[in-house]
Amino acid sequence: MALIDQVTSWEGKKTYLFRGREILVREGGEAAGADAVARLDASCIDRLCEDTLTGCIGVALQPDAPAPAGCAFEPFPSYFYTHDEAENARAARMKGYCNWLSATRFCPYCGHPLVLHESENAQVCPACGRLHYPRIEPCIITLISRGEELLLLRNVRDTQGIYACLAGFVETGETLEQALRREVREETSLEVKNIRYAGSQGWPFPDQLMMAFYAEYAGGEIRIQESEIADARWFRRDALPPLPRPGSIARRLIENDF
Repeated sequence: MALIDQVTSWEGKKTYLFRGREILVREGGEAAGADAVARLDASCIDRLCEDTLTGCIGVALQPDAPAPAGCAFEPFPSYFYTHDEAENARAARMKGYCNWLSATRFCPYCGHPLVLHESENAQVCPACGRLHYPRIEPCIITLISRGEELLLLRNVRDTQGIYACLAGFVETGETLEQALRREVREETSLEVKNIRYAGSQGWPFPDQLMMAFYAEYAGGEIRIQESEIADARWFRRDALPPLPRPGSIARRLIENDF
């Protein structure tokens, strides 16, 4: 299956319009759809693509694009929190493609403008022939337990008092388990054992694939990485702090929703 940048028909195709980290929605919170595209000036569109696998269309709008009448821009994470897993997967897929097409326009080897490949979800350089695929950044996220207690952390960038699961990017050459242990050590100085895979979620902010795990406390005292973590502590399940919103993979880990 491939991406195409010439939409031959909009009829019956789920269409998502994005402006940076926002998605255009109708009243009621559903994706605005193709009719919104028809009400926008062509100069508002940066890139667009149709995914021949899902039949969905993604439209990346210019930063100053206005919302058509009857529509509004909503933070894309908020859209995630109010829709089911299947809809989130479709929206995340198209958001990821739009991110990639907007950010990756030229071949990093020779500088020639890229074009979409005819049969793969990739861009190809007409000058040197190299293929370029959408960027995906693998991340681990883990909920650590100690008996009836859960380790939850508050990020330094948090302004709402939300405590979530420990998470971080996988580095070059690491296995997921190695990345998990390293992130736990870096952010809390703890050791863990009995790592168990739980599930995953596409999280296109901008390009993450979140891979969720459960782990058990194995030793150490909490010493936080102050550049990343504002607070980390153990909470009993019957006395949890403010948590991430439903729909996030962190909330699913905490609620054992796998």
